[in-house]
Amino acid sequence: MPLWAYRHGAGWLLGRTFIYFIHVGRSSGRRYDTVAMVLRDDPATREVVVCAAWGPGTDWYRNLQAGPAGTVQIGHDRYLPQQRFLTDAEAFDVAAAFGRAHPHRLHLMQSVLGWGDLDQDDPLRDFVAGHPMLAFSHQRTA
Repeated sequence: MPLWAYRHGAGWLLGRTFIYFIHVGRSSGRRYDTVAMVLRDDPATREVVVCAAWGPGTDWYRNLQAGPAGTVQIGHDRYLPQQRFLTDAEAFDVAAAFGRAHPHRLHLMQSVLGWGDLDQDDPLRDFVAGHPMLAFSHQRTA
């Protein structure tokens, strides 16, 4: 549903819950578009954090390791991003804050994706170690 909405110009209806991004296949060179759930959206820094929910082998994550995203869109905001990969400590803080802010959404994701109970620090640290996070922010101009 979120990808369909963005592909058809209605992504803004999803608010800032999902981010749409374009990336290039690391082997194929083909253009791909992906939608990911936003775990943190910081209005002060304009940085948006997403998680590779299926782990470090996730194709879009591996593609972004090989080369940066082309365009991202969240709500009405569309831009050429700067991207960075979070450390485990940063990712833990993001995941813990997301769980506190959105306990029902986290419970649904745990159930649907089979992540187990992430309410305690140790399981959450294990989760973060196996599910890398990436931040997109507005590209700085010279």
